Amino acid sequence: MDRSDERQRAHHWRRDDGLCGSALLSLLSMLLSSPAIAARENREYDCRPDIKYECTVDQCEKIVSDFQHAEWFAYSTTTGELSACLWTNCYAAKATVFRDPASGDLTAMAKLIPTAHPGNEPIIVSLTIGTGNNDTANFTAVWGYRNEGLTFDMGKCALRELR
Repeated sequence: MDRSDERQRAHHWRRDDGLCGSALLSLLSMLLSSPAIAARENREYDCRPDIKYECTVDQCEKIVSDFQHAEWFAYSTTTGELSACLWTNCYAAKATVFRDPASGDLTAMAKLIPTAHPGNEPIIVSLTIGTGNNDTANFTAVWGYRNEGLTFDMGKCALRELR
């Protein structure tokens, strides 16, 4: 092997090391923001709405009273379960969770199965929670997805650390 072959081979390995380092950094970043890592927090979020919007293709109607007693959302990082009680039924299922690496906010989304009245249709719910270090966090829940509109609630979640 001559000198130029050695230089070329050394250059090739340095380039591959750089690519491997980039790939490793990307993989590490993905793992740190994955649901499995996020679930280690051992928290429960108990979310109660203050404001609700019922939206159609044409407009959204803001509702500020007479619904808070009938709507509730929860997410457990320990079990990965997303649950909701919406008027006449409660629902629950294991959620898919996404975490925004920049803010730390998490979004849990699932097709929830009725638990109080099992014959009812499942519903799709997404719950986005601000994950600050306080005892409360802001949330937005979207549900009632349908081709003519949807419903979304906004309010506060009480946080409970689990041991």
